[in-house]
Amino acid sequence: MGDGEKTAVRKQKRNDALLAAGLIVLAAVFGGGYFLMHRTPALRAEVMVDGDLVETLELSKNQEVTIEGAGGGMNRLVVEDGKIWCAEASCPDKVCVRQGKQAQDGGQIVCLPNRMFVKVTGER
Repeated sequence: MGDGEKTAVRKQKRNDALLAAGLIVLAAVFGGGYFLMHRTPALRAEVMVDGDLVETLELSKNQEVTIEGAGGGMNRLVVEDGKIWCAEASCPDKVCVRQGKQAQDGGQIVCLPNRMFVKVTGER
């Protein structure tokens, strides 16, 4: 194989790799766009402690509730403008507080030390 043929093969392989990368990026853009456009707004949040459902909160109603977690722990949940978040917690790491506001179907708030789990759902 001569130098010209080797160069042509290299260019073809490079072009094939660029085409494959472009198709992957295009698929990711369309897939991400579809996901963002078809997210369901949440209707309610189910609050569980130690795996037991302890509260169901309608996200259309502004409210604050204090949830007693496992071992006497506490989480204060706030529902406002269709969003829910943990405003205060007795756990040492406060990861649940830093998880921010959840408003979409599938959103979650988790407090491992207090064994509290909030599942945001669009189902009635």
